[in-house]
Amino acid sequence: MLHDGILDSSAYDGVWSQLCETFKVVRYDRRGYGVSPAASAAYDPVADLAAVMQTAGVERATLVGSSAGGGVAVEFALAHPDAVDGLVLVGAAVSGFQPTEHFRRRTATLVGLLSQGRLEEAVRDPYILTSSAEEARGFVAADLLAHPGNFGAGRMMRSGQGVMGRLGELTTPTLIVTGEVDMPDVHAHAGALEALIPGAQRVVMSDSGHFVYLERPGAFADVLKEFLKAPRRASGS
Repeated sequence: MLHDGILDSSAYDGVWSQLCETFKVVRYDRRGYGVSPAASAAYDPVADLAAVMQTAGVERATLVGSSAGGGVAVEFALAHPDAVDGLVLVGAAVSGFQPTEHFRRRTATLVGLLSQGRLEEAVRDPYILTSSAEEARGFVAADLLAHPGNFGAGRMMRSGQGVMGRLGELTTPTLIVTGEVDMPDVHAHAGALEALIPGAQRVVMSDSGHFVYLERPGAFADVLKEFLKAPRRASGS
């Protein structure tokens, strides 16, 4: 399970126990996030994921990636197709997709609030969570307060070039998940992923924003279990 570019692996707390009842599940804080040390130089997140899997004794896995973590999952699947049984891309951000001006302005506003330590205002962003998700909003604020290094940790991460142009090479079963109130750009991106990844399926989860697993952990776990229990086809077939 790969977290997004703002929170850390604790974002999956709500679904962790449910998934561990049935599956072997691994999660980790990417460099600079949570309790992981900050990167001192540019690094390759795909190599990091490969090292984590090796250490955990996992030769093949279904990768669940949220936002920026979804981008890492896609790049890993392209680099190591034989090590991936499936992809679950949750509001994924894949290198090569061009954002709109609306997305740029919203991101600039969010970055400005976070850089000024105005967490309460930042977590009121209308796209990350629905307006009534106060418990999840409190979690996001608390996590950012506890781990201020999360903000900006992804700046040292190297991202693959031309990933959008290679999506047709993916052969693994892929599920694309988007929260209903997430940004229009994210929905457009999800549509592009669905169109470009052979055989990809797409699910829009109601009553949720970008962090669907925070708002609706039970429903998200059910969607994930259904996908994971489906017959797997061999990689490369």
